[in-house]
Amino acid sequence: MEVGKSLNNKEVTTPEAPQNIKKQKTLIGANVIFMILIAVAIFVFVSYINDRHYYRCDMTASGKYSLSSKTKKILKNLDQPIFVTSLLVKRQDYRFYGQIVDILEEYKYVSDKITVTFLNPLLDGTKITELAEKLKMDKKQVELGSIIFACGDNSKHVLLKDVIENEFPFKFKGEEIFTSAIVNVTRGKQTNVYFTKGHGERDYGDFERAGLGKLASAIKRANYNVLPLDLLKQKRVPENCDILFIAGPTKRFSTQETNYIRDYVGTSARLINDKGELKDGKLMVMLEPAVGTNKSSGLNALLGEYGVVARDDAVVYNKVNMPLFGMQTVVEVYISDKKYLDHEITNDMKKLTSVFYGSSALSLVPMSDTMAFSATGIVQAPDQSWGETEIVGKKRPKYDEDSDICSPIIMAVASELREAEPNPTAPPHATQAFANIGKKGPRIVVFGDTDFAANTFSDKPGNQDLVLNAISWLARREKELGISAKAPDVRRAMVKPGQLALVFWLSIAGLPSIGIIIGGFVWWRRRR
Repeated sequence: MEVGKSLNNKEVTTPEAPQNIKKQKTLIGANVIFMILIAVAIFVFVSYINDRHYYRCDMTASGKYSLSSKTKKILKNLDQPIFVTSLLVKRQDYRFYGQIVDILEEYKYVSDKITVTFLNPLLDGTKITELAEKLKMDKKQVELGSIIFACGDNSKHVLLKDVIENEFPFKFKGEEIFTSAIVNVTRGKQTNVYFTKGHGERDYGDFERAGLGKLASAIKRANYNVLPLDLLKQKRVPENCDILFIAGPTKRFSTQETNYIRDYVGTSARLINDKGELKDGKLMVMLEPAVGTNKSSGLNALLGEYGVVARDDAVVYNKVNMPLFGMQTVVEVYISDKKYLDHEITNDMKKLTSVFYGSSALSLVPMSDTMAFSATGIVQAPDQSWGETEIVGKKRPKYDEDSDICSPIIMAVASELREAEPNPTAPPHATQAFANIGKKGPRIVVFGDTDFAANTFSDKPGNQDLVLNAISWLARREKELGISAKAPDVRRAMVKPGQLALVFWLSIAGLPSIGIIIGGFVWWRRRR
């Protein structure tokens, strides 16, 4: 009950007031408890979702904190546990330490097969000793600043210097190196890639401008073994050769040598070996335009048996900016988006740009019932390109419909055994070959250019990826594709001459003038 005074100063009793106050307090308390329960429920729900559905938004231009779709494919197909141990110590001179930690965490979140452990070599000596004994490694070697990938009895020791490309601008190769290490420890057996020599081919041990040293290093990191091959001395392709690589020959292959290659790869007429098994040779060929001082490689007839026509010309585009064979002409061809044709090699490259420098034009052999191979174009030159046959001495070549071929121009081809059923009239060898097609059989990739894979142009976004993807496809390792090193986010301001002049006059004349005007105005006011 509540007691109050009326207008005539008489006391009035209101018994409902205390009850109303009590109800209000109860209601407020209930609301508070209810809001707390809702807040707790929201927190639990968000934590549940966050625990089971990990997501990060990478806003960097290069995507340096994210894993590529290629790596994610490899991780999702892991069937064995991978143990990753970081032995890095955070120091000021470790430029990419934070990035290394972030990307290792990404690996762990993408696949539950990945376990990441961070050890400090200065504090965790006992654990490091146990790790060295388990991996059968020297403790001194383990204590170095490194990251160790282990799967079963296989292990891969990655040093910090391997993760960073020490050429400006410094590139972070963490994903490329780490994914390669995972492939290395899970696969075990290395794939042998033999590079031919003796015909003026590019040297895979050469790190000068025209060499293939950087490409060979990337191939090795992907768990391939790189070896030389002199066909005239060996008189055969070794039995342990998984991929035969011919990189830009400038001298002709002899008939004997091409027969060695035929015997290794197989042809429509010879697909079965002496044991009655389907041949399984893999061939990668990079050509150069056979114009000017460059001579034909002598491989044209051989490639024709696999459905590839190699032309003695050079692909020309509609701009002039670069020397080729001693004169100014067009050789720089940019490939991106729709110019990557539909194929396993190029399907993941639509957002990358490859640059070809002096490519020869390729075309496809018309199919026939007796031909066991089916060739497919994988890279096409831009529209308004053509194959120029008389390029020497012409600073500005023009299309000649009588001798030149017009667009569409193919600059890379992939060939493998046909999937269709053979014609009943086909020879017995072809019928037997078709019957054995499965996860075996020859594969061939031909590029009309070699320069695009050289050290000078290896930093182009799609160049190295294109070659590595082709090698993975040849080796039937389509899920293990090349991953480019990620460059730092460098922003360059493009200032036009007019804008530069405006900045100059504003800084030299504008700012001082503003000070003079303000000072004059203040002086004038004080005089009044």
